[in-house]
Amino acid sequence: MAEKGRDGATRVLLADDHAILREGLASLIEKQGDIVVVGEAESGEECLEKAAELSPDVVVLDIKLPGMSGIEACRLLKSGRPETKVIILSMYEDYEYVNRALMADADGYLLKKVVGSELVNAIRRAARGEKVFSPQVLEMIVSSLRDDTRAREKGGTLESLSTREYDVLSLMSEGMSNKEIASSLLVSPKTVEKIISGIYRKLGVSSRTAAVKVFLSPQA
Repeated sequence: MAEKGRDGATRVLLADDHAILREGLASLIEKQGDIVVVGEAESGEECLEKAAELSPDVVVLDIKLPGMSGIEACRLLKSGRPETKVIILSMYEDYEYVNRALMADADGYLLKKVVGSELVNAIRRAARGEKVFSPQVLEMIVSSLRDDTRAREKGGTLESLSTREYDVLSLMSEGMSNKEIASSLLVSPKTVEKIISGIYRKLGVSSRTAAVKVFLSPQA
């Protein structure tokens, strides 16, 4: 693996705790004439160290890493080196993770089932300053924005919620899982699921994140 990028090549740092995956990605990237892998890391802490040492243009970063999470590593990396582009490469097809990545200022979110040519193209686009997302992830983002619009149009009617629904939504805003909410309210997880469905219907949203946004909104 090259330690120093070729003249004009986009410099990439790979951060994933699976050596086989890193080797596969490095092999794929090194076949490109305009991209070079300058380093690899297997933890969030090592990613930050290598980024400071190697000054990559793009970091391809997994969410689930030993020690510091990829999300926290992304947040710290972008706060210290905002010019470095960070692409989250994750197996998690869940908007909660996508939203956390966006809040950490990630420049893209790709699912690990992405084909090699799409990843290479995403690296090139990110290096040019574009945001890059897998189609499924982009649809989740659009759906969340649509939910936000619907909630605003309906006035984010928290007043329409029952006392129990309001309590559940409050606990959701604290980041509790359905199981934790059920334990806190002394009800079954199935009951919590039904209550959350009612919350979604009354607020005109279809995701946990959108419902919490309505709850936390100053206009609510």
